[in-house]
Amino acid sequence: MRTQSSRSRVLVTGTDLMPADIGWLCQQDLEVEMCDRDLSEMQLARALVGKDAYILGGVERATSAALSAAEDLKVIAFMGVGYQAYIDTAAATAAGIAVTNAPGANARAVAEFTIGLMVDAWRSITDLAMETKAGRWNKHIGRNLHSRTLGVVGMGTIGALVARIAANGFGMRVVYVSRTAKPELERDIAARRVELPELLTESDVISLHATYGQQTERMIGESQLASVKPGAILINTAEAELVDPASLRSALLDGRLAAAAMDSYYIMPTPSDRTDPLGLIALGNRRFLVTPHAAGATEESFRRILTANVDSIKNVLEIGEDPRIINPDYRDNAHWLPVRQRP
Repeated sequence: MRTQSSRSRVLVTGTDLMPADIGWLCQQDLEVEMCDRDLSEMQLARALVGKDAYILGGVERATSAALSAAEDLKVIAFMGVGYQAYIDTAAATAAGIAVTNAPGANARAVAEFTIGLMVDAWRSITDLAMETKAGRWNKHIGRNLHSRTLGVVGMGTIGALVARIAANGFGMRVVYVSRTAKPELERDIAARRVELPELLTESDVISLHATYGQQTERMIGESQLASVKPGAILINTAEAELVDPASLRSALLDGRLAAAAMDSYYIMPTPSDRTDPLGLIALGNRRFLVTPHAAGATEESFRRILTANVDSIKNVLEIGEDPRIINPDYRDNAHWLPVRQRP
């Protein structure tokens, strides 16, 4: 265990820390090294040598190979919730490295961004703006969102916020898919719990907030998109891999979906329209919008996430425990823990 006066060495990637943030981290007895560029697997492996902790805030992948030389690494703290695509949790567990995230810290930011994408895709705002600035004053007749049906897939903290904003702000009806019923939400906004096939046929706007995993990977595919309501749009501020890309492209091209918007992509950094093997980037903004995993990136959520990450790091390094640990079995292989703290 570290003494109170020693500093733990922390690597931070994918985010620009302000001087005030660095000063605050120093006050937490953390010695910080920043890498704000996208690191390759080999670059990340080199950067992790000699580090006690790693705050992953970019598109880096903490793969088995990247972790192989990180003999001193004890904890990886993910700046957000959806860590699955960025961290090889099994490899971290085998190496005795705790993995944590920051659930709920950016929920408000993601919910507001989701609503922004919904309005943009529904009314073709980005496409109209770009056309107008290019000198094309095109006539376009849109549709109101009022009284339309929002289908929320995954009614956790973010999904519930989106549902409340849509119902209270736009007068939308809400149906949802969730592992558990949400009686308070059903009472407050008359939300109705349904199965996925019913949600897809009823919803004008489908908003994905499901947790990514083996059960939900490509949960929206050809058969699901074949049953969507004519004129519906799909919003995905969760993980890109919830939706099968080939099926999504087909549904957009043949008009089964009027539009789709995503806050991440299957390939990161995103390829150009000429090099994208999936063919989605080449679609016009009226059909397909994509943003660079920016939904949770606000000043307010950044501070909450960073605070949660630092709390997790300190707890893991000091006592080997934290409520945000994703892989508690890491302790079975964490030989750096004092004997009395091991299982």
